[in-house]
Amino acid sequence: MDFLNRTLEPRPSRVRAAARLLLDPDPKIHRACERQLVLWGESARSALVEMLEVEDAGARIRVRRLLQQLERERWLSRWIEFARTDVDLEDGMLLFCELQRPLGESADVRSAFDEWALELAPRVDGLGTRRVVDELSAFFHGDLAFRGNRRSYDDPDNSSLDTVVRRRLGTPISLCAVWMLVGRRLGLPLEGVGLPGHFILRLRAARSVLIDPFHGGRILTRRDCIDRIQAMGYAYEHSLLEPADDRRMLLRCLGNLAHGHGDREVREVLNRARTALVSG
Repeated sequence: MDFLNRTLEPRPSRVRAAARLLLDPDPKIHRACERQLVLWGESARSALVEMLEVEDAGARIRVRRLLQQLERERWLSRWIEFARTDVDLEDGMLLFCELQRPLGESADVRSAFDEWALELAPRVDGLGTRRVVDELSAFFHGDLAFRGNRRSYDDPDNSSLDTVVRRRLGTPISLCAVWMLVGRRLGLPLEGVGLPGHFILRLRAARSVLIDPFHGGRILTRRDCIDRIQAMGYAYEHSLLEPADDRRMLLRCLGNLAHGHGDREVREVLNRARTALVSG
């Protein structure tokens, strides 16, 4: 057990020895080996993959758990690098999907947005602001049948862009993101507005229009928003109707995911990701 040392290099023989000790019947040995393997990170992956076929069911469970943990740590490293950049909403939300489903195809989501933008372009070309909003509502709520998931609001899939696109169900902010990301392909000046407890859009213009994608693209007045803010127990401040940039939207998405996720370890990763995004 001399390899159970934070300072030792992950030589293949040491890594394989630590992985084999996951078969030991002593839980103290398991935990020590697991800690060491996690410290070695990606260097431990191949030895763990080799252990997936062992006869000991308990050892297989431990190996799968460790591989999941390594995958999450790898995702977090990628997220931290992303958080140091001038973050992009689409890239960030697709990274969320990879935490849930590492083998997911983000290209499918991007392709769907490209296709929808092509369909929508002739419908909004040359229209005034209010009629553009009407066409957006008809397209996303009517033709594509996007809906707010009121029945299972906290389901993490409501915040994962790939499942939102597939199921046509989401939270206020994920539905706003769908509208925005398609709208960006058309040059539409859509921006997010983070009300307390709710998220809406604004189509910016000389006479801007506030829109609620969660409720079918309903048009809101400023008075509607103020009433909602006050109903939530907040005093109205002009800043509450200011546009939310991509970083602020991603922070809110991370909060939603962490709140709704039942896996404690995933919540911890999401909270670490949120700290990285705040730090920039």
